[in-house]
Amino acid sequence: MIHTLERFLRCAAMLEADAATGYDQLARKMEAIGDEEVAALFSKFGEFSRLHHREVREIQERELGKVFEDQLDDIIWPDAWSPENPLAHTELDGVTPKKAIETALETERRACDFYATIAGQTRSERVQELAQEFAEEEGEHVEHLERWLERL
Repeated sequence: MIHTLERFLRCAAMLEADAATGYDQLARKMEAIGDEEVAALFSKFGEFSRLHHREVREIQERELGKVFEDQLDDIIWPDAWSPENPLAHTELDGVTPKKAIETALETERRACDFYATIAGQTRSERVQELAQEFAEEEGEHVEHLERWLERL
């Protein structure tokens, strides 16, 4: 379990960097198959991830006095992917826009659950506070994607 602010922020930075990479790849795939609208959606989610990544690094600087590398050698993510990388749950070859959005929705739910679990289990009040905040942000992403699926 994650009980220190440094470890939490390093995990969060890794998760957000990984998510940005995955969403950028999904956006390029949607562009390649000609769905500009869904490509724009995934580009936006890549930007959300980069924004969250910057926020995490700002918290590292402000609260720990140092910005850490986006790497922890002892972190083993489920399925070798962080909880927020959509490529953990789908192959790019043959993916449809609907399947890509469904995958992104599942990914955002996993990220929300990841942060909520940390918030519920950590002994650190600050980690709990940040993890809850991050879970709420991921929950907003879930709602956004649910609205997209309703439109399809």
